[in-house]
Order: sequence, then structure tokens, then C-alpha cells
Amino acid sequence: MAYVSAMEPLLVCNELTGEDAFSTFTVALSDNKTFSSLGNRMVTDYNLDDVPYADVWIVAGTSPARHPATPGLDEFLLARRTRCALGGLASGTYELARLGLVNGYRAVIHWLSYDDLLKEHKSILLASEQFCIDRDRLTCRGGSSSLDMMLMWIARNISAETAEAVSRHFVNERIGIPSDTMPQQLSERTRAEQPKLSEALELMETNIEEPLTTDDIAFHVKISRRQLERLFKKHLNAVPSRYYLQIRLEKARNKLLACSESIAEIGLSCGFSSGAHFSTAYRNQYGLTPSEDRSLHQKMSLDK
Repeated sequence: MAYVSAMEPLLVCNELTGEDAFSTFTVALSDNKTFSSLGNRMVTDYNLDDVPYADVWIVAGTSPARHPATPGLDEFLLARRTRCALGGLASGTYELARLGLVNGYRAVIHWLSYDDLLKEHKSILLASEQFCIDRDRLTCRGGSSSLDMMLMWIARNISAETAEAVSRHFVNERIGIPSDTMPQQLSERTRAEQPKLSEALELMETNIEEPLTTDDIAFHVKISRRQLERLFKKHLNAVPSRYYLQIRLEKARNKLLACSESIAEIGLSCGFSSGAHFSTAYRNQYGLTPSEDRSLHQKMSLDK
């Protein structure tokens, strides 16, 4: 399901636009064949040793997760670490993680592999969404989340309007916006046990229009910057500045989709120094510019 949900949106995009916006092919480790998680035999276009060039390479894993031997794949992926975008479907992310190819990236994996990945690869910023596109890395939990990930990829590389049209084709209620873009929340227990961290979060929440620096926050809660960063890393798996940005962007998106206030005014009210700064940060977080997201949201609301 994860594989088909990733491939078909690209083919439908070509059909709807009348252009070859995307071309796809399949690759097996050897013998031009592989097997699905259901045991179905699948004939592929190429083997690893005779593939053509591609801009994006995606490892299709299984759900529930399995990690079979993959002879030749390690060297193949490592050779493309800086030249191509790399992705993982379901447990395919595990293969990328094992090779260090998502170190320093936000990434997601099927929940059955989550604990293993967290223990073995601490340099990966595990996200809570169903899918995640961080720069040139695409990862998803598998199943239908592959569809949402590819809708986002289409929106980024073609247009939001095209992604919307593809979404309609699949009778999908939403384009591929991550289902959980809120910053990770602290439990009440952790808030009680970590009063300095809780106080820092309250400062962030109440200083949206004029953001504080990390040093300012550390000063106000009476701990060192290094101590503050350690608390955020341990309990929220984030650095303070990035977490603060997520809070401000979430506030901005709620305003953007709920009122008619201008985009520039919303950006300023959430601590962004200019419209360009706001638009860039917003696109990096959600994959669409503020105007694209608002327009798409309005169109889909009318359709309902």
C-alpha cells in the first residue's frame, strides 16, 4: 500500500497536466524481481547495477517493519547521498538511518521501528507527523501517508493547484499537509518535574510578536543557555530557537486560516521582521507559502 500510494499520484499528475512532469521506474537488488510484503512477485524495470539517472531515490520498506539483508544497496545509496534527494517509505527510513543518511534531518518511520531508531540513531530528529519532507529527504510512516507525502512533493515542485487536482482525483479530503505540525507538547508530569523548562515555554507562548533570544530566555529562568538547550533536547528533542519558531508559525497558521488579516500583518504579529522572512519560514515548515496555503484552504472549504 505504501508503494502504490507513493507511485500513483505522480502518474495521475502527468495525466491531469498532460505533461511528463514525473517519470518513475522500479529497481530490485538483483534478477529484476522482488516481492511485496504480501508475498506477491513484482517484476522491476532495473537491477541496482544497471539503473539510469534519477533526481530522487526512494526505498520502499514494509509495514509492519522488516529489515532483510540488502546486498549492494548500502553502497548504492551512499554514492548518492549528496547528489540526489533520498526517501523512505515505512521501514525504508530505517535503511537510510542505518547509513547515516538522515543524520541532522527531521524524519519519520513506521511506529514499529520507532524505538529501535531512537536508540540507535540519536542524531536523527524524529518527527511526530505522518510524513516529513526536510530539504532533500522524504520520509513517511507508510500506508496512505505516502499519498500525502507525494501530494506535498507535487505542490512543492509543480504547484499547489496541481496537487489539489491530484488530491481530488483520489477523493482525498486534504492536500499533503502534515497532520501534526504542532510542536511536541510536554506532559503535565514533566511540566511539574521540570519547572525551568515549563517557565521557558510560557515565556515563548507569551512573547510571540517580539520574540526573545535563547540567551534572554535562559536569563529570565535563571539557568545557563547550555542547561536550557539540554532540557529542550532531552524532553522535546529540539533546540530552543527551532521550537520557538514552530510555536510562532503555528500561531501564524491558525490566524492565516481563520481570519482575513493580511499576510504581512500576520507575519509581523508573530515576530517575523518582513513578509519575505515569514514566507520563507512558513514554506520551510509547511511546504507551501502563506498565500498558497490560505488559497488552498479557502478552495477546499468551499468544496465541502
